[in-house]
Amino acid sequence: MSVTTTVVKGPLNLANPPSQITTNPILSWYMKYAVDFSIAKTTTPPTRYYASTATLVNTDRSIISGAKDIWDYYITLYGQFERCVHDLISIFVLSDETSGKHTMIVETTNNLHLKDGKGIVPLPQAFVYEIAKSEDGSGTDDLQIWEVKCYFDKGLLERAASI
Repeated sequence: MSVTTTVVKGPLNLANPPSQITTNPILSWYMKYAVDFSIAKTTTPPTRYYASTATLVNTDRSIISGAKDIWDYYITLYGQFERCVHDLISIFVLSDETSGKHTMIVETTNNLHLKDGKGIVPLPQAFVYEIAKSEDGSGTDDLQIWEVKCYFDKGLLERAASI
C-alpha cells in the first residue's frame, strides 16, 4: 500500500489557488466542487460530485443516502442564509494509490450571512470525505464522493437560521 499525504493550510483564494491545489488531482477536484456548490448548486447535477449511492453521516448520526438527497439536504440547510462563506483552516488528503481511494479532511469556518443584513455567525465545521473512482458516466475528473461525515454544531446553525 502506497499512501501519500498532502496538507494545505488556509486561507485559500479560490479565484487564484496556489499550484499545490491546481497540480493535485484531488485538491483540484475539490476546488471545482467548492466553486460549483457556492455559485451553481441549483443547476449542478448531484452526481457530478456524489455517487448515486453515496452516504452522508450527519452530526446526529442520522444518515442520508443518495446523491440527490444529500445535495438537496445541503441546499435546504444552507439555503436558510443569505450566503455562506467558507474560510479554509486546513485540508488533509490521504491518497492510497493502490486502491485509488482518497480520504480528505476539510476544516473551515463557515460564515453564515444572516438574511436582511442581521449579521454573520461563524460556524466551525469539519468534513471527512471518502473519494474514489466515479460511477460510469458520472462524476468530475473521474472522481466522486462515496461517503461524507460532517462535524459541526447543528444547534448553532439552527439558532442562527431563526434570527
